[in-house]
Amino acid sequence: MPVIRVEVPEGTDQSIKRRIREGVKRAVIDTLAPKEIKYDYVAVREAFGEIGDGLPLVTVDLRPGREAERKKALVDAIAAIIFAELGVDPLDLYVLFRETPAENHYTGGSPLPAWVPADQ
Repeated sequence: MPVIRVEVPEGTDQSIKRRIREGVKRAVIDTLAPKEIKYDYVAVREAFGEIGDGLPLVTVDLRPGREAERKKALVDAIAAIIFAELGVDPLDLYVLFRETPAENHYTGGSPLPAWVPADQ
């Protein structure tokens, strides 16, 4: 159940933000968390900044357990989406993963279990 925030420059068109959000949600399923989409939270918001100097910024909050390969695949997919939608060079994209224990993630008033791959 990753929570992902994508910060884009102020004035980014609503349709672009929608495509980024849907693309990132798809990328999560394809790379990071191939179980279900119900609890994959993705928000795209505008921020004051410049391309390559703080923007675009992607923050991924998740439970520990994903292999580095899964994270890299997600970063590559997000970079492709941002390039397609905003024309931003992947070198100007910053992605930050923050892993916190499962007991710090709640939904419906209950903590989540530890993350395990879909095939386990």
